[in-house]
Amino acid sequence: MKVRVILVAAALSALDNPAQAQSLKDLFVDDVFSDATELASDLLDTLMPGVTNIRLGLGPVASREYEGSDQYNVNLAPLISLRYKDLIQVDNNQLRVNVFGGRGSLWQSTNFRAGPIVKLDFGRSESDSPDLMGLGNVGKSLELGLFASYTSGPLRYRVRARQDVLSGHKGALADFDVSLAVYRAEGVNVGARLGTTWATKKYMNAFFGVLIDQGRTSGLNLFTADSGFKDVSVSLGGEFDITPRWSLVANLGAQRLIGDASKSSLVKQRGNPNQFSAGAYAVYSF
Repeated sequence: MKVRVILVAAALSALDNPAQAQSLKDLFVDDVFSDATELASDLLDTLMPGVTNIRLGLGPVASREYEGSDQYNVNLAPLISLRYKDLIQVDNNQLRVNVFGGRGSLWQSTNFRAGPIVKLDFGRSESDSPDLMGLGNVGKSLELGLFASYTSGPLRYRVRARQDVLSGHKGALADFDVSLAVYRAEGVNVGARLGTTWATKKYMNAFFGVLIDQGRTSGLNLFTADSGFKDVSVSLGGEFDITPRWSLVANLGAQRLIGDASKSSLVKQRGNPNQFSAGAYAVYSF
């Protein structure tokens, strides 16, 4: 119980301490957290299907100031993960329900998983970086959608499609990725992922477009983005057991902006299409 209280208190301290993090967005860094927890959890789900547990962690995360930035922040970030059988999977700001899946799902399937997905996107604020001054804020988005995946041996193929139902970026995205179980041994699981994301015009212009008024106030060239593939990414993550309850979850990721995302005046004049991320968490499993 003492260990649990310490972890929760540390996570709450990180949330409340402005010296460690400016906002929830700074803490729940989507790509770093998602890769670190999902790669490790997917390996665990493969080895122990139908597992139910709660996992809390804390550790440093290095991530860009905004998508397309060439500047990075390091924050102390919490990790919150929940698995209920093979039905419900929660990773910080993302919820998945396996309607089709393994033991515990509504309809059982050995290799195929599918169901609804809910994700909270924290948007973007001008205060995230001096580069963004004059561009206005992108509000929080609640993204609702569906996912489907198929596992064949050490490989998993997956697609996730989501639409914002709030007044944030107002667009839709579709993620396509392939994951590979690179190494498995007692207490050590390592996985790799290759992926790409397609986005609608509304999403692209929310994060990469520069309107006339925004150009005047920011000093950036006018730019209008179209829908299309916006990035290609690769990541390597793993989980390393220290004790039966404690483990280390770590991730390294690289992303290349492509299409209109890389052509944006924000990226070309002030940022970089090459993006990197890293995170490491000390994790306690209940």
